[in-house]
Amino acid sequence: MSAEPSRTLAPSARWVWRAEQALTWGVLVAIAAVASFQLDGALAVLARVLPIAGLLACVAVVPVLRWRNWRWEVHPQAIDIRHGTLTVRRTLIPVVRVQHVETSRDVLERSLGLATVKIHTAAGSHEIPLLRAADAGEVRDRIADLAPAADEP
Repeated sequence: MSAEPSRTLAPSARWVWRAEQALTWGVLVAIAAVASFQLDGALAVLARVLPIAGLLACVAVVPVLRWRNWRWEVHPQAIDIRHGTLTVRRTLIPVVRVQHVETSRDVLERSLGLATVKIHTAAGSHEIPLLRAADAGEVRDRIADLAPAADEP
């Protein structure tokens, strides 16, 4: 199972991450704009320009990088998840450790036809986010079929 996982998230995942970045940086732009009135000269200009530059860069670049680096795969023995931009994290979840699996959809995900698969073990939970809703249902069902039943020895 050493090969890298190959499945990607839904292409529209980038729009969810763009919206998150725009909201975060939009708040910072507003705070910086208010704060810049208390500053003079070059510092006031920097307080206005830097957050706007951050907004533009992060809305354009971060979602693309995140989407390119998110990979996952469901194997009969384990679920393989790899993600991260600056620090890449790879997680192997043994199927025999899966206690339950679920899908969830927030308002933005529903509007874009997306869903997130959540995999729960005794040690914690993991997610495969922003899949097409139909794909998420299939992944959830496949993991549930592979996981041992509670009444098995």
